[in-house]
Amino acid sequence: MTTNTETNYKETAETSTLKGADSGSLARGLQVLAVMGDAGRPLTLSEISEAVGLASSTTHRLLQTLSQCDQVYKNVQGRYCLAPRALFPLALDHPLQMLRRDAAETLKSLQLRYGPSVLLIVFLGDKRLLVDFAVGSYSIAPYFDTYITAPLHGSVSGKIMLADMTPQVRDEFLGSGPLTGRTRHTIISRAQLESQLALVAKQGHASNFNENVLGICAIGARITAPSGRALGALVVTGPEEYFPQDKLEEIADVVCGSANRLSTTSMSVRAVARFLNI
Repeated sequence: MTTNTETNYKETAETSTLKGADSGSLARGLQVLAVMGDAGRPLTLSEISEAVGLASSTTHRLLQTLSQCDQVYKNVQGRYCLAPRALFPLALDHPLQMLRRDAAETLKSLQLRYGPSVLLIVFLGDKRLLVDFAVGSYSIAPYFDTYITAPLHGSVSGKIMLADMTPQVRDEFLGSGPLTGRTRHTIISRAQLESQLALVAKQGHASNFNENVLGICAIGARITAPSGRALGALVVTGPEEYFPQDKLEEIADVVCGSANRLSTTSMSVRAVARFLNI
């Protein structure tokens, strides 16, 4: 005779197994989409299978499911491509899309004026999203990813984000150990960093001179939500020759002015603030 306790235990174990299987399938499906997105071209079944490290039969089942969900499709050559829903998941009237369009002329104007690349960054909790950029006018084409992973204490966007935090929250993000130096110019002293962050909070802009990558500098200003919280950053970045000492103050002032105009006049900034609930 099976007791209620035994029945409940079996149901719980079965439910747990199903949830584990579901989460595993989801993770593998997302991995397939990531591989296809990074490739930037149509891929064969074998190429996808090899990249994700799964059997061809398993990969094929995942692709069939993703195809039914309108995330991928097979072209006439039999290769798999990301479908429109996977390529552009955000609606055209999404707040981030609106902000990207609103800021386009500002990015272009700053790039033409100073030469380096100009980035539009939004803070999503403790993550930094590159929404759009105007590429710099130098010989080596820069690479930018949508997810910014540069150290908080060694990047302009990171310093602006840190300056917006309370000291307690900042300590949680930075941890109790020593700061890691990416180059010999990276600030690794907590006292020195705190001093610089106080200045960033007061002035509304931050700088990075060879702190993350040798030969690359940046100056950026905070984009502010109506609540006064930092919503993101407008950053000018490129080779250090674009940042001569006699131009630094001017660049900072102009970038601050551009970020302030965007913050105070753009309806999309308000829309993004509501989206982020800040």
